[in-house]
Amino acid sequence: MMTYRFKFSKGEEIKFIGHLDIVQAFQRSIKRADLPIAYSNGFNPHQQIDFASPLSLGYVSEGEYGDLKLTQDLEPKEVMERLNAVLPDGMVIKELIRRRDGVKNTMASVSAGRYKAYLDSRITPKMVEENLENYFALKEIIVMKKTKKNFKETDIKPDIFQLINASEGESAIIEMVIAAGSTRNLKPESVAEGFYNFVGVEYNKFKIGFKRMDIYMVIDEKLVPLTYGVEF
Repeated sequence: MMTYRFKFSKGEEIKFIGHLDIVQAFQRSIKRADLPIAYSNGFNPHQQIDFASPLSLGYVSEGEYGDLKLTQDLEPKEVMERLNAVLPDGMVIKELIRRRDGVKNTMASVSAGRYKAYLDSRITPKMVEENLENYFALKEIIVMKKTKKNFKETDIKPDIFQLINASEGESAIIEMVIAAGSTRNLKPESVAEGFYNFVGVEYNKFKIGFKRMDIYMVIDEKLVPLTYGVEF
């Protein structure tokens, strides 16, 4: 048995495809690639493949992660090439490594995510330049956050680790590193909404685009990508 960790991208072509469909696409592609995938035991065996934090519908991504287990030890380059040859348009494996034993799976490893928010034309790059630092300097950033039963005012500041002005040309872009995972989780929409409130512009999530750039775990008190330091 050998476990592999892979990093893949999700493009514009499939940004409205949900997480379960992404999982099924990988399962079908593994069969088409004729890879010796390992199966679980029990009455309903399933492929031993799992994924990190699901991507919100409508997002694109440069940094999605998963683990898969094969019954044979194949070269990572071969596994990546065979999968990329059959994956649907919009999905590309960018990195694939052998993962050593004893490492947490991708879902359990996640601590933070890096995103870009592409703001609508009412927000100019100059507005981002002049306001982002002061926005991040606020002691509290209060937004309405959805709970299981309702909405409530929530201070999201403790879950924002970094804000960067990533504007390009006429496009206003905010890059952010924020909490993610099972214990703490912040949606990038909330960060964008807080900035719109700060500059006095009405927030409309349907006018904003989001891209996940990477997902991080903590090693030696540092945030690192999920392939860092786990190679066999």
